[in-house]
Amino acid sequence: MNERIRTLFAVVVLTAVIWVWADLELTQEAALEVPVAVSAPPDYLVRRITPDRVFVKFKGPKGEIDELRATPDALACRITLAGADLKTGRVVARAVDGFDHWKPYRLSLMGITDENGQVTRGEVVVDLDRLVRLRVPVKPIITGYTVTGQPTVDPPEVTAVVAESALAALPEAKRYASARLAVTAAPKDLQIERDVALEPRLGGADGIEATLKPPTVHVTAQLESTLSTKTLTQIAILIAGPPEMLNTYDVVFQEDADRLIDLQVQGPRQLVEPLTGQDVRVELLLAPDDRPTGEGTWIPRVPKVFGLPVGVEVVGPLPTINFNLKKRKDDAPTP
Repeated sequence: MNERIRTLFAVVVLTAVIWVWADLELTQEAALEVPVAVSAPPDYLVRRITPDRVFVKFKGPKGEIDELRATPDALACRITLAGADLKTGRVVARAVDGFDHWKPYRLSLMGITDENGQVTRGEVVVDLDRLVRLRVPVKPIITGYTVTGQPTVDPPEVTAVVAESALAALPEAKRYASARLAVTAAPKDLQIERDVALEPRLGGADGIEATLKPPTVHVTAQLESTLSTKTLTQIAILIAGPPEMLNTYDVVFQEDADRLIDLQVQGPRQLVEPLTGQDVRVELLLAPDDRPTGEGTWIPRVPKVFGLPVGVEVVGPLPTINFNLKKRKDDAPTP
């Protein structure tokens, strides 16, 4: 009995294995849309591939097709161009030649089709440009702060690899590499030394694409102090305080007390230069516990300045203002 069970189990397992193997070996047809990848010699640049995707029709064992679908790196039409193909700037290649990397699979290529499955000539047009090398100067461009003197760059020249046709259209004056450095904060000694990545172009933002070697340079520059000083003249001193104080007392100033003052301010040039006296307020602040001190005596107080931009400060002390408080008389009752 046990022998019969073992035999039956072996038959079932063998049948399952044969069925799976037969299923995997079953020949099928399939079609895939794959990208076109073109490899050219190092001295050439691929500008355009038309079309950049093709439909390929093939057949083979189901297992091989499933394995191909599960290998993303293999799902491409890979066209390799040799030097003999590059006599002109345009090469017409056959898409069917781009599937040599499928040889490890037991697949038969049936042809290149259109979107409707009809076999076509499968031509791929590749536009190329020859690459040239030249030495170009590096132009440092420093923003955020003014630079005194001429910044230094190490190395002062780099090698640029560019498309020949693009270089022919680029004026001589724009054949330079840009080392753009935005300075947001200046060191105390106002000297900066930074490694700066070069823009991957010649001639600035509207120039031509380029590969630059080395891709970074060392920039040294002396910054100009950006602090600016300005005097805001004849600013009136305003009275401010709790409403109950302002409603109860009049402010009496000492005869020689300043009512208009000049403010000298200092800060970043871009903040100081547009400032006017109308942008700031100078206030003499009354405190809740201020009281009249009697005739001939005064309350000394330094006014406060409001409205200056962050980073701008008053230079020097403000004058002390001597004042007193005088209680207002109640309005006479209406008869």
